[in-house]
Amino acid sequence: MTKTVTVFAASGTAGQACVNELIAHPDFDVQVLQRKPGQQEKSSSGMTLADEEKKKIRDDWASKGVKIIEADVTDHIELIPALTGTDYLVSCVPIFATESQYPLIFAAREAGVERFVPSEFGYIYEWEQFWPTAHPHRTMARQKAFIRRCIELAGLDYTVISAGLWPEYYMVEPVLVPGDGERKVSWSCGQDVGRIIPHVLAHPLSRNAQTPVAATAYLSWNELLDAREAHLGRKIERQYCSAEQLRDMFAKAEPGFLRDVLLPIAIAGAECPEGMPLWANWNGTHLPDFKGTPLNEAFDNIIEPSAKMMTEML
Repeated sequence: MTKTVTVFAASGTAGQACVNELIAHPDFDVQVLQRKPGQQEKSSSGMTLADEEKKKIRDDWASKGVKIIEADVTDHIELIPALTGTDYLVSCVPIFATESQYPLIFAAREAGVERFVPSEFGYIYEWEQFWPTAHPHRTMARQKAFIRRCIELAGLDYTVISAGLWPEYYMVEPVLVPGDGERKVSWSCGQDVGRIIPHVLAHPLSRNAQTPVAATAYLSWNELLDAREAHLGRKIERQYCSAEQLRDMFAKAEPGFLRDVLLPIAIAGAECPEGMPLWANWNGTHLPDFKGTPLNEAFDNIIEPSAKMMTEML
């Protein structure tokens, strides 16, 4: 029996990949919930697609049978009928729009939605919320953990897909490597995050579960950087940093993407107690047939272009 999946914030990297993978998956009928024109949209990188580009994408989806639903996504009065008939609601909102999920949760409850997939496609925030250093990412982690409580209070099932680090955000040189770089880490390029969502949802063990995936690779920092060096044929400048050094860099940094996003994420990784599996490989056990983007392809088409763009931003 097929399930109807509605995706919110579908125009981003993970959202687009999720919708495209859902279309190809036999278990799902697909809907996209879009904001009414003029409603605020945020992104992790600060860049969003132009309206013309988003319309082209939506028109292509509609030609493949995807139902496009437009609503005021801040108003539960409109959201309830918009979500009626949805079995699974997938939120792909970026970290700076975490709070936009609150009206979705209430409306999902009233609309009879079965399962909510919150936007938790990074660390395991249930743990990070307790790490010692106060910074924007820990605050966001606490909010995401609170949202999980709201989902449970609403009586909705959930699937939390923690995807570890998105490598395209961390390859600006010198690459800041937490600790000695030897601990294995889940790496998930944004498009692989989106691609793996339908496969996780289709697995029976994903109901009311934390599913930490490594959608692209399960490697240490050193293993990933060694692979990058081999592919590019040159040395990658690395800067190994303790949690204390990263905290000092954060304290001295000016407001912006480095201080508010990259350094806090690095601090959270460095503060993870040894032996606690902050990153894991759920898909390696439960989805052995899922294949992420091959590393050489990821370097050429995702990581290196992003590193160049990020270098210009920073």
